[in-house]
Amino acid sequence: MKNSAVVILSGGIDSCVLAFKAVGKGIEVYPLTFVYGQKHSKEIDSAKKICEELKLDPKIIDISSIKELLKGSALTDATVKIPEVAAEVENYETLKTTVVPNRNAIFLSIAVGYSESMGVNKVLYGAHHSDRGVYPDCRVEFVEAFESAERIANDNENLAIEAPFVNMDKSQIIKLGDKLGVPFADTWSCYVGTDIHCGTCSSCRERKRAFLEANVIDPTEYLK
Repeated sequence: MKNSAVVILSGGIDSCVLAFKAVGKGIEVYPLTFVYGQKHSKEIDSAKKICEELKLDPKIIDISSIKELLKGSALTDATVKIPEVAAEVENYETLKTTVVPNRNAIFLSIAVGYSESMGVNKVLYGAHHSDRGVYPDCRVEFVEAFESAERIANDNENLAIEAPFVNMDKSQIIKLGDKLGVPFADTWSCYVGTDIHCGTCSSCRERKRAFLEANVIDPTEYLK
């Protein structure tokens, strides 16, 4: 298919902006959202809202049994508490508890299989530069190496795995989303998953900081 792409849509800011960007460029988007044993479904709900806004058909894939193999992440392991982070501190050791081993490679492998079955040669995901210090699968080196491996695996030199935000920080993504009219109130960032964003987990802290740096008002109501 020409001018089409599978987009991994988590329901967070980055993937939602990416979906809006792709649709705005006239790309036929096939959104793919994963249930992988997260402690809450808030992001999934957000992904559905964004699909509704963009008039896309949501495809929710349940691979939640995978959490039995991927222990130790605060996002999926009930024995690991989601850490609170001080507003002025970026503690990478604390943030490492939120790493789900090989998550993006797992998602991308499924997305590539989906794209190949659909005759689509492009897969997009929202990795960005602000995450490269903690999440290895958000680095440009990973994107390039994975694309090369998947081209060989599928005997498809036309296959493209792209992370358009990989050299952008989160505030730049928010600025772009603001221009595109992304409904940020419908996105979800919080790892805790209460009724509203907790405001103190690492993802909430990053979200707050990025909106401030972008000089864009975050419509999200914070608990604290």
